[in-house]
Amino acid sequence: MTKKLWLSLTMAVAMTAAMPAHAQRVLPVSLAEPAGEPPQVKDELFAGTEKFAQGAKEVTEVNMDKNMLGMVPKGDSGMASRMDFIVVHSYTYDKPGMYRMDDVDVFRKRLTDGSWNCFVHTRDKDGSTDICTRSGDHGDSNEMVIMTAEPLELTFIHLRGKVSMSDLGKMSSSMSMSSDTSKSKDKDK
Repeated sequence: MTKKLWLSLTMAVAMTAAMPAHAQRVLPVSLAEPAGEPPQVKDELFAGTEKFAQGAKEVTEVNMDKNMLGMVPKGDSGMASRMDFIVVHSYTYDKPGMYRMDDVDVFRKRLTDGSWNCFVHTRDKDGSTDICTRSGDHGDSNEMVIMTAEPLELTFIHLRGKVSMSDLGKMSSSMSMSSDTSKSKDKDK
């Protein structure tokens, strides 16, 4: 995984890292069969991203609603219990050119309705990253979207819950420290 993608996904992965394995699904792509059971959360923002599964060697879907998140161990912060949903769609390809950037831009355009604050936009020869947030009407919930597009990987993440942006930042820091610990344990093996 590239450094840019790692940095973009840190906050979202912090939420999913504590989830039980049965709550995460990795689906092999088969064009002959339907994708399986319907998602728990109907995410209007990223409705239609399943088109990117065509030609992907690996499709990862994490789709957790409030009920499923209630089963996540509370830990120190109880962050998962304050989330409304977490939706992640990730597609990995064998070779570049398996999806069109114009198709990705359709989803980027949905973040330009005036309700989203997009504070990270990166574009280079190796891909792009967008990170956007939105607060609820009464400040009672927050949403975060992370989109990354690289030649061999495409990821869409949508988080919503009763957490502050500061909480999301703390989760990101926590995940970075756990990742560093995991890497050093792997080296010791």
